[in-house]
Amino acid sequence: MNELKGKTISHYQILDQIGQGGMGVVYRAKDLNLERTVALKFLPSHLASSEENKKRFLQEAKAAASLNHPNIMSIFEIDEHDNSVFMVMEYVEGETLKSYISNLRSGSGMPYLKAIDWLITISRGLKIAHDNNIIHRDIKSENIMLAAGEQLKIMDFGLAKLKGSSGLTKTGTSLGTLAYMAPEQAQGLSADQRSDIWSLGVVFYEMLTGESLFKAEHEAALLYLIVNEDPPLPSSMDLKIPRQVDLVVFKMLAKNPDKRYQSVDELLKSLKEVSEELNKTRNESAAQKTIAVLPFENISPDKENDYFGEGLTGELIANLSRLKNMKVVSRTTTMQYKGTQKDIKTIGRELDARYIIEGNVRKFGEDIRITAQLIEVDSDAQLWAETYKGKLSDVFDIQEKVSKQIVDALMVKLTPTEKVELTKRPTLNAEAFDYNLRARNYLYRYSKNNIQFAIQFFEKAISLDPRYAEAYAGLAEAYAIKYAYYDRKVDFLDKALELSLKAIMYDSTLAEAYSSLALSYYYKNSFDEALTAVNKALDLEPNNFFAYWIKGRIYFTTDRNQEALDPFKKAVELNPDFYTAYGDLRMVCERLNNEKERDEITEKALLFYPEYLEKNPDDSRARIFYAQLLVRNNKVEQAKIETTTALDLSPNDAIMLYNAACVYSIIDEKQLAIKTLENAVAGGFEHFDWIKRDPDLENIWKEPAYLELIKGK
Repeated sequence: MNELKGKTISHYQILDQIGQGGMGVVYRAKDLNLERTVALKFLPSHLASSEENKKRFLQEAKAAASLNHPNIMSIFEIDEHDNSVFMVMEYVEGETLKSYISNLRSGSGMPYLKAIDWLITISRGLKIAHDNNIIHRDIKSENIMLAAGEQLKIMDFGLAKLKGSSGLTKTGTSLGTLAYMAPEQAQGLSADQRSDIWSLGVVFYEMLTGESLFKAEHEAALLYLIVNEDPPLPSSMDLKIPRQVDLVVFKMLAKNPDKRYQSVDELLKSLKEVSEELNKTRNESAAQKTIAVLPFENISPDKENDYFGEGLTGELIANLSRLKNMKVVSRTTTMQYKGTQKDIKTIGRELDARYIIEGNVRKFGEDIRITAQLIEVDSDAQLWAETYKGKLSDVFDIQEKVSKQIVDALMVKLTPTEKVELTKRPTLNAEAFDYNLRARNYLYRYSKNNIQFAIQFFEKAISLDPRYAEAYAGLAEAYAIKYAYYDRKVDFLDKALELSLKAIMYDSTLAEAYSSLALSYYYKNSFDEALTAVNKALDLEPNNFFAYWIKGRIYFTTDRNQEALDPFKKAVELNPDFYTAYGDLRMVCERLNNEKERDEITEKALLFYPEYLEKNPDDSRARIFYAQLLVRNNKVEQAKIETTTALDLSPNDAIMLYNAACVYSIIDEKQLAIKTLENAVAGGFEHFDWIKRDPDLENIWKEPAYLELIKGK
């Protein structure tokens, strides 16, 4: 019927064709009498010969014309032209809801609160139809117009049926658009207002997720899914969607009509209650904003990408920790919840946190997908959630967005300085950032190979960004550890000092740079300088467990045992997985003859190691420390097994050999202890100040071979 363009029919001048559907062709036209723009809908010529089609077309006109509501498209009149029936409707300038959803760029659907508001608006229009005993039977996003000012209008009552009428369809015939049909419609059974509620549920699902309810390659498969299968809940596709919304969708899409909302009134009541609850939760301001960021789960195909999720967790904690009105649980404390099965309320109670951030990371090559959500612990309500997709180069923008959106969700007022701090980036080079995260994944494993891997990755990060302070600090720490445990070349220690000072030069506010400087001074026996540096690190970052451990080591090595006690205890408190500190704390207690605290830390460690080793069976260093603990508690045979396992895992590791020598000394196998100690020294463990004061070696202190080994050292 394109030939109608430009013609005048009755007192309507046809301007252009604007749409075409199963039951009509729609034109934009000018009403010459009232000088207004209208829409004319004609029954297509190939359908006009059918009396049934004409009756259905007239039924639509009569059904819609009887309804007067701002959310229903108005019908002005019905007329005929050359044996073709047409109706005159209000012209709405805008787009269909289907088009709006398709054009969303967020990678998901609409914000859920907005989707609820729009559904309430659409439901009010549908309620008027149902109140007038009219069932639409073809509710879909394509039949809802979005006009200026976000005004929504239901249109196309071409399949509408008066409730209780005989209708125009034979039993067993399906009418409507299959993807939106209720199961009873799809099977050709009688439809009622609950069928419209199902179809509206499909529209709501689309709004929330940006996806179709079911997808299939052919109609038979789609029909099967509608009748037999349950769709995934919206929250499984977008974490920001709260469970309250899931429950509404679930009830709208119940297969059995008796289990759906029985009326639009009931649906509207439920929607209003959910909207009020979610808005209240969203708007509540927390007086004490203690927040814990749980380790982001790695859902990448490659489990080696764990480092990336852990790194992002640390960066987010660092960003939020800069805000004075927000108390953030330390990274080392929250890392113990990696892979936990505990629920949010339990975690919140254990951490004394009112809010929890959790999420997941998927990294495949350069592509990343990060999902995060903010949960209020007491109510288990989701305050905010978002999914971000992009390239590795987008990671800084994503981090900044996450931090800002969390601040907005908690309504934290930022100072101008804090606004700048929140945008602070450690590097502008995403690849350098990735190498830094990889390096840190190896750094605290402390085996010889892992330290070497850390050094290589830190050096790569620095080559990509020569001003990357965090990478300099990490590299300094790696060289200091290498010097202490594997290779006593003074050059490594000098390099550690130089790198620490470079890190401070590029970022004088970086606590980690002062920690690495303190560690370097400690191994140079420059204890005053080490203490000054470590105190500066703690001024900048009061929850820096590693700095507390270094401080304890300084005091312990200088025989200030009482002063060493608190730093070691703080290190354990801040990072229960940092098992090195358990042994240090036990030794301090022994020196102080503090049997009560020694027994308490021993009991704590005995509970810690089995659980830790179950998760990290290849951690040879943890196994040898566990062996030392076991032997002190008269579990000699189990201690021997753990020692053998540790040495099998790291046969040439000087640290393993040194600690194995300690085990053998404690069980009074003196010759084996001395031989193993000699191998440790030959392998690079030349920390003789420690060897000479380690109480674990007390049983061999008077042995000639031991005295010869430490002679002149």
